[in-house]
Amino acid sequence: MSDMEQSADVQNSDAEVADSSNESEQVIGNETDQSSDADSAEQSTDEEMEEIEVDGVKFDMPKAQAEKLKAERMMHADYTRKTQEAAEMRKAIEAEREQYQQRVAADQQDFTDRAKLHQINETLQQYGQVDWQAAYDQDPIAAGKAQAQIQQLTNERSRLEGSIAQNQQRRALDEQQSTAKQVQDAEAYVAREIPGWTEQRGEEIKKFAAAQGFDLNPETARMLIKNPALFKIMHKAALFDQLEKKQVAKPAAPAVPVKPVTRIGAKSPSGQVDPNKMSADQWREWREQELAKKHKR
Repeated sequence: MSDMEQSADVQNSDAEVADSSNESEQVIGNETDQSSDADSAEQSTDEEMEEIEVDGVKFDMPKAQAEKLKAERMMHADYTRKTQEAAEMRKAIEAEREQYQQRVAADQQDFTDRAKLHQINETLQQYGQVDWQAAYDQDPIAAGKAQAQIQQLTNERSRLEGSIAQNQQRRALDEQQSTAKQVQDAEAYVAREIPGWTEQRGEEIKKFAAAQGFDLNPETARMLIKNPALFKIMHKAALFDQLEKKQVAKPAAPAVPVKPVTRIGAKSPSGQVDPNKMSADQWREWREQELAKKHKR
């Protein structure tokens, strides 16, 4: 065999060995992948699953991930709720601020209108003292201008009186709305703070307060509405009063019957128990005392 043929045989042998090695590595790799997939499947099967719904879609996922997802969604929902509450609060504060500014502006306008009305009334009162016949005789043009000014002042007075009346109606309406809001808040407070609160219970507390000399006039009624905690105090006072009356009206405990004194027979000395009614130890002691007395004699 020539050298070239030997070299070719060696190369072919090396190639066969390399192919065999690659095939072995591929088989081992496939077995490793299959083992890893089997372990993952077994781990997924062993892990507890939980059904969760997100945006109307239900699906299963490992419980740990489901709990984490639910916690994140709860945090997001809580953040959204707090954000909405903060926005609503800002909106309510802004509305109250605007209403306050409107009330302040209306009060300032009312003050200005009243000052103008007072001045107009004084001017018209002065014009009322003028002798117009003499004024026309003396200067008819000036008298005519004064009459025109009187008409203007009269019209302005009517306008101011209307504006002041509207402001009065506005204040009355604001006061009614404020009182209604305070009543609503007071009712919510007593319903929350006093167990079993009803309108009947409220009337009972009012009667109790009146019986204690508390004058329920409009002023005190407004005070109670503005300070509903007073209802809670009055409720506790009424309960204590009822408890105190029950204790006073409770009948006294019956007297413990006195055990009748055992009568002693005629032959028994005064203050001594009948030997026939003694216990064994008492009789033995009594007998020893009797024997001792006889020996002394």
